[in-house]
Amino acid sequence: MTFTGTAARTVLVAAALSSAFVAGAWLQQRGTLSAIPGIWRAGDAPAATPTTAAAPAKPAATPPPRTPPPAKPRKVRPGQPAPYDGDLKSLAAVNVRDAVLDTVTRGLVYPWAMEILSPTEVLVTEIRGTLQRIDLRDGSRTEISGLPAIPSGKGQLGLMDIALHPEFETNRLLYFTHAAESSEAPGHYTTALSRGRLNGSALENVERLLTAEPFTRAPANLGGAIAFDTAGYLYVGIGDRTVNTRAQDLSSLHGKILRLMDDGSIPADNPFVGVADVDARIYASGVRNTQGLVFDTLSGQLFQTEHGPMGGDEVNIIEAGLNYGWPTITYGANYTTEKIGLGTRHEGMQQPLYYYLPSIAASPVTLYRGDMFPEWEGHLLVGALRGAHVSKLALVDGQVRSERGILVEAKGRFRDIKVADDGSLLLLVQNGGRLLRLRRDPQLSNDATKARDGSTLYRQLCSSCHSAEVPGAPNIDVPADWEGRLALGLDVLYQNTLDGIGDMPARGLCENCSDAEIRSAVEFMLKRVALARDQGVPKDQ
Repeated sequence: MTFTGTAARTVLVAAALSSAFVAGAWLQQRGTLSAIPGIWRAGDAPAATPTTAAAPAKPAATPPPRTPPPAKPRKVRPGQPAPYDGDLKSLAAVNVRDAVLDTVTRGLVYPWAMEILSPTEVLVTEIRGTLQRIDLRDGSRTEISGLPAIPSGKGQLGLMDIALHPEFETNRLLYFTHAAESSEAPGHYTTALSRGRLNGSALENVERLLTAEPFTRAPANLGGAIAFDTAGYLYVGIGDRTVNTRAQDLSSLHGKILRLMDDGSIPADNPFVGVADVDARIYASGVRNTQGLVFDTLSGQLFQTEHGPMGGDEVNIIEAGLNYGWPTITYGANYTTEKIGLGTRHEGMQQPLYYYLPSIAASPVTLYRGDMFPEWEGHLLVGALRGAHVSKLALVDGQVRSERGILVEAKGRFRDIKVADDGSLLLLVQNGGRLLRLRRDPQLSNDATKARDGSTLYRQLCSSCHSAEVPGAPNIDVPADWEGRLALGLDVLYQNTLDGIGDMPARGLCENCSDAEIRSAVEFMLKRVALARDQGVPKDQ
């Protein structure tokens, strides 16, 4: 018989496999090889095939649910605060542990901005073109009639910012920005400024003060933020209307900060008055989409928030005649990730006070001046839309020293922030149409600031030296360290603590301790040392 090469190889492979399997079975039967499926050792019998159906297996018992052990309270080390168990952990992180966030009202329809009328009332704009008066005591609201027809329902078109005339108490003048539609080209829009006289729940004698032509189809980048300064000048932010090159064109109002008299006319000292081919209403140029303006009466500075592209939100201090760079310089990029302009710096163009990268979708801005949160005095508070928090910028000597996101617990897009007369914060949140108030709870404040007894103060502060074997600091549990000191008496040791002695600074580093608290701590320490000397006191007492 003649075999082909392929057939021969097949026969040889089959023979080899057969021989290996037989050898493996023989070794397994001798116990020198692990069992091979289908092969059993001599003396073992294969499992018999059952002739009758097996009894059904009992269902496995369901194990009882596991109850996690109770959480052990965190041990508080000397000098550490007690664990925070409140609802505002973002504030506890910046050492505000006694604040609460109240809901004044909810159900507003896409709220955009607000203005404080009195300690008990605010006005809130809704982008659909309505204005609500809200009672801060019970959350009730009344719609204000008399507003002009305002286009809305597309993009950012609608009623935007609102401001009271500096002499509102006597003239009742109310200013507001809004989208306006061209009468000659329907579907084309721009930013407009109007004012009216508030009479009860009606707006009367409404008149248009500004129409930032040209009209365009874009329903975005309208800007619209407004603010008065102490001299009565009105500042208006106009967006670039998505044609970014207009921000550098001084013949166009788009992409600018304007400065007007209260009747819409041009102040004689505006920086471009008399300059050919420049609109004299322009106060500053090179901005993209101004959504926040606030004038600080104490410093005389005008702060602006710039809603950037993809990244590059900015906080700027606006000054007369300056160019803030958009779109020639920016820290952002196009939404297609393409580069914009020449980079981040260029001669003759201003750098931001602060910029966000990545973007938080910056919207409102306020500068805190108030009594309720003195630790925030002079700090900037910037509302984030996409970021859904308030960015607290610690502004010290003209520079931002730190930034921290707070109030993430509100879970929403912050549209406006105002400081109430009592120092509490009013916060307008788009999600759920909520008006919130951040305040300090008197009960929590009392708990946080009530006088500490000597034992408590010792554990919180003094023990970090006097129970830690710090060189030069007598140990409270070693009476020998106190030889000579006890003889000086309470009054002398108390005065030494107030004044500081040796390496111990004045007041023992407790600047927020009252004299009575310090004295009680010294008394506790002396009693503890005396007991340790005379009787022996356990260290954990």
